[in-house]
Amino acid sequence: MLSYTAPRSTLQQLLQRHSLPFNKNVHAARVLQRIKTCRTAALGYHVYQCSKDDCGHIKYQYHSCRNRHCPNCGALKKQQWTEARMQELLPVKYYHVVFTLPHELNSLVMGHRKLLFKLLFDASAQTLLCFAKDPRYLEALPGIISVLHTWGQQLSFHPHIHCIVSGGGISADNTWREAKKNDQQFLFPVKAMGIVYRAKFLQALQQMIITGEVTLPEKEDSKKLMNLLYHKDWNVYAKAPFGGPQAVIEYLGRYTHKVAISNHRINTINDEAGTVSFNYKDYGAQHNEVHFSIYFLQSFQ
Repeated sequence: MLSYTAPRSTLQQLLQRHSLPFNKNVHAARVLQRIKTCRTAALGYHVYQCSKDDCGHIKYQYHSCRNRHCPNCGALKKQQWTEARMQELLPVKYYHVVFTLPHELNSLVMGHRKLLFKLLFDASAQTLLCFAKDPRYLEALPGIISVLHTWGQQLSFHPHIHCIVSGGGISADNTWREAKKNDQQFLFPVKAMGIVYRAKFLQALQQMIITGEVTLPEKEDSKKLMNLLYHKDWNVYAKAPFGGPQAVIEYLGRYTHKVAISNHRINTINDEAGTVSFNYKDYGAQHNEVHFSIYFLQSFQ
């Protein structure tokens, strides 16, 4: 029998006890308001009464917010999404590929999220398809599932794309072709992918700056920025996932239908000190140890 451990503190408790202004992001404000009022009288309720004369017990059933980001309501939608993706998987080996952006682009992406998130999807997909067409690797069209993440373990802004790529694809003659085996245990060469991905993203970004679709912050020189970005290594992670593609889909499902931090990661909410403590995983540390961090409420005010 499975046991359930209730979280010590919840995101809803934090939102109910502290006003967090998100005036510049209407969508975020709407989501947080829904989570804050989930299963409270603010969203309405149904009243149930026992029909037995000797009972007459009354129960109020408060409505849920049904928002996919809600820790209470997202579980069902996450399970539905995960099961749907599982049905799409083929009986072949899959690879987990992650495309990240340099932190120097964070402010620019924040100011043009819709446009540059799409570019992130396009540049990563074009890179994978470019290598997939190469006769040295696959020479076929693979299956790709892409999911955008916009935060890191420490809740910092960190846009990146997770891709699940099939280890094979449909060739020009409509037959299935397996990926060629190599000694490096991944689908395509990672360093080469990083170079192509960087070129595709920056070429499109430069054109957007020229046409005025993307505007740089004041005193930001486009030539200096491009020179800096072209001389940086763009991180691409790629390997066959431990536990198979099902494990990766289950992992991604937790993020596509939940907020950036789950209730079980929150340790305490200290009203007097104005702090929230939570756990995060430091991927740069040996053995991926879990560390403790403090998140200050004053930073919102």
